[in-house]
Amino acid sequence: MPTSQLSRDEIHRNLDSFRSHWLRELEEWKAEGLTGQEQKAAQRFWIDLFSCFGVTAQRMNLFERNARRGDTGNTGRIDLFYPGVVIGEAKKPGVDLEVAYEQVLDYLNGGSIRDFEYPRYILCSNFEEFRLIRLGDTNFDVSFELSEVVDCLDSLKFLAGYDTVTRAEEARASIQASRLMAELFTAMAGDDVDEAVGDEAPTNFHDEELRVHETSMYLTRLLFLLFGDDAGLWEADLFTRFVEENTTADNLGPQLNALFEVLNTPENRRRHVPDSMAAFPYVNGAIFAEPMRTQYFTPAMRTALLHACRFNWSEISPAIFGSLFQLVKSKEARRSDGEHYTSETNILKTLEPLFLTELREKAERLITSRSTTVKALREFRDSLADYAFLDPACGSGNFLIVAYRELRKIETDLIVAIRRKEGTLDDMALDVSFEQKLSIGQFYGIELNWWPARIAETAMFLVDHQCNKELAQRIGAAPERLPISITAHIHHGNALAVDWSLVVPEPKGETFVFGNPPFIGHQTKTKEQREELKAVWGKYANGLLDYVTGWHAQAVKLLKKRKGEFAFVTTNSITQGQGVPPLFGPLYAEGWDIKFAHKTFAWDSEAPGKAAVHCVIVGFSRDTTGKQRLWDYETAQSEPHEIAVSQGVNGYLVDGPRILVERVSKPLSSEIAPAHFGTMPLGSALIVEAGDYEEVSSDPVAAKYLRPLRGSRELVRGLDRWCLWLEDLEPGDLEKSPVLKERVARNKQYRDSAPTGGDAYKYRSTPHLFRPSKLPTGDYLCIPSVVSETRPYFTAAGFSKDVIVSNLAFWTPDEDGLLFALISSSVFMAWQKTVGGRLKSDLRFSNTLTWNTFPVPELSAKQREAIIKAGKKVLEARELHPERSLAEHYAPLSMAPELVKAHDALDREVDKAFGAPRKLTNERQRLELLFSNYQRLKG
Repeated sequence: MPTSQLSRDEIHRNLDSFRSHWLRELEEWKAEGLTGQEQKAAQRFWIDLFSCFGVTAQRMNLFERNARRGDTGNTGRIDLFYPGVVIGEAKKPGVDLEVAYEQVLDYLNGGSIRDFEYPRYILCSNFEEFRLIRLGDTNFDVSFELSEVVDCLDSLKFLAGYDTVTRAEEARASIQASRLMAELFTAMAGDDVDEAVGDEAPTNFHDEELRVHETSMYLTRLLFLLFGDDAGLWEADLFTRFVEENTTADNLGPQLNALFEVLNTPENRRRHVPDSMAAFPYVNGAIFAEPMRTQYFTPAMRTALLHACRFNWSEISPAIFGSLFQLVKSKEARRSDGEHYTSETNILKTLEPLFLTELREKAERLITSRSTTVKALREFRDSLADYAFLDPACGSGNFLIVAYRELRKIETDLIVAIRRKEGTLDDMALDVSFEQKLSIGQFYGIELNWWPARIAETAMFLVDHQCNKELAQRIGAAPERLPISITAHIHHGNALAVDWSLVVPEPKGETFVFGNPPFIGHQTKTKEQREELKAVWGKYANGLLDYVTGWHAQAVKLLKKRKGEFAFVTTNSITQGQGVPPLFGPLYAEGWDIKFAHKTFAWDSEAPGKAAVHCVIVGFSRDTTGKQRLWDYETAQSEPHEIAVSQGVNGYLVDGPRILVERVSKPLSSEIAPAHFGTMPLGSALIVEAGDYEEVSSDPVAAKYLRPLRGSRELVRGLDRWCLWLEDLEPGDLEKSPVLKERVARNKQYRDSAPTGGDAYKYRSTPHLFRPSKLPTGDYLCIPSVVSETRPYFTAAGFSKDVIVSNLAFWTPDEDGLLFALISSSVFMAWQKTVGGRLKSDLRFSNTLTWNTFPVPELSAKQREAIIKAGKKVLEARELHPERSLAEHYAPLSMAPELVKAHDALDREVDKAFGAPRKLTNERQRLELLFSNYQRLKG
């Protein structure tokens, strides 16, 4: 069935007739001297103008809409109002159009026009002249005469649906659309519905209440009808007029069910269909196929649907709206004004370097080259249909939608170029269906949760139609998609339990795999998820692998015998610490290497109530000839900037040798002494907090066993804490001291009742002692186990042997201060941040991973002396403010100038010792030296 969208040629002819007719009418008015005639003709004038673009006046409240005035608060009447598109005012010939413009602004400021109805354009006329303004665009303010209206077709073509909607406008429209869907959902299902969304959402609709499931399916169908009304799938506003003119609250449900049945019936099989439904086309596909129980509507429900009808659904981004639509069942999301969606900018960070940029650049080279033949253009256009695209954690399909939309832009450019070279650009007789090759049938998704999977199917059809409209805008024609014969393939199931090769048949060309799998760290995996990882990784299975790496294993398996590449958004833990070798080792062994990567940045979660996650994007290829690309960020919220890659991008997303840093039991460098884990109290009874100190210290027997206790928190924040250190407990002291007796007894009770597999139970026979461990015999360096990522330097400090180091810190002997100086340098901080693990986003020290692997080269006596001396200067700078804790000393924005200067001097000496000719200026330079030294030490 043809749509109502007119071609450019048709609009041109219509405007020419409109101009001729109204120029004659104006001459007649002037000749006859009629007064007031023009005011009566205003409605007819607007009707004639809009009909030039295939727009009827029905339903759109096109004429004399009541609205509140902003200046007086009184109610006035708007001459022209096309919700979501244009608002206008007509004046008598000769009246300054600034008067009409100010009047329109007054209505817009009156507050009676709702957000979802807000227009993009203002159109004013006095019959002789027009003025057209695009709201929010200071560069779009066009004035022209009636006699010039044909020449201004491009300015007015938005009335026929040919309009460029910016990404920002799409985002705003999508958020408004989600609010309307939330309003509809609440009206139909009730405000008490609060289903889990995101990873916790029901896997199958059987797990939901019947009313929630039925409302969900109803909304999917209504979305299709609302979009079809505005996007040219059928006669404009056909569904809106059906609701307004043929339904009441009492019969709306049965009428909609009847319409659903009509939409699922071919035209040649329909019998006795009423006129209100007969004009709807046969849709086919799965959207209206499933029989549904009749829903009964209240007046409030029908009003909510009419509000949705008055919104311009053609402006939404299916990617953004799809993400929002899947959240409609969450009460928090329904009230969150739609801020939870994945930015298309973030999606393109994955898709562009994986395949889009390469395809787009090749297309541009062919199009711009004068020597390119039509045959070459056609061959490249046709090759786009040879690829397959898979998102194995597709959610509502936003990655697939953006990928398809961007590929269609490339294809459309090629079709235009072919027609231009052939001289057939304006030939409306050509059947574009033979030229448009790319298909949503090339796109595949796997999704665990049923509701997002259904949204993805519908959203892919919506974006396909939007792409067809853009093609029609460029060449005047587009392929028809109704009845639906081709759909995207969305598989509802567990991606780690599915054979992806059965989901995606091998195409003639490459298979590209991409997406945003679940963010679940290796420590939070369930037993079932651990089993899934073992199954997909096989011989490479490792308990340290994050759950997200299961998608890497499946991608490698899919692409083992076919051409292709893959890229995923993941938490940054896969490129940090102990998680790097278990992932990248197998990938390297299977012939894969990094094609591109984005270092850590903040990825906003789609689920309400969840904070932004620190993510990376890593793309993989088996093509060793391509140049690796790397993007970095000043902060997690900053914009990316590409950095030059000289050696290559390794698993830590560093420009350096392709090596994997694994735990070792002793230091690789002869300059480093081992670092030891502190001692564990195995119960709180032997710990003395500040509030208990007076009581314990006033007991003369207990007081002689009081020792300072330091863990990470006490060390960094300068807090006081003590312990009862009873290694040398004298016989009889326990009975002499009520404090000691009570605390040891309490500790025994704790250990006796502790889980039998733990250390506390194991040491229940010695309740007066901490867990045996190696302790300092002299002065030592205390190293916190966790340091804030915002600290510019690692905050260690020296203590005497009388200070007990707890299990929340490490210690290493450091008589001369060399190790303090090294760990306080920017070189160590770079190593820790890159190869060390994280606790949330904070830096986690590990003696086997970050300390024993710290690649300190062999130092000359001169280098050693210079580094030790510089370290002492840092301590002297700290002593200038003894009242400050290490946290206060190293607050990122308020370090004392003397301390900054001392650290700069220390960095100069350490950088040179590691092989730099002078003090280095950034982390990247230091990492190049670190990885080179590591490679040398490792042999």
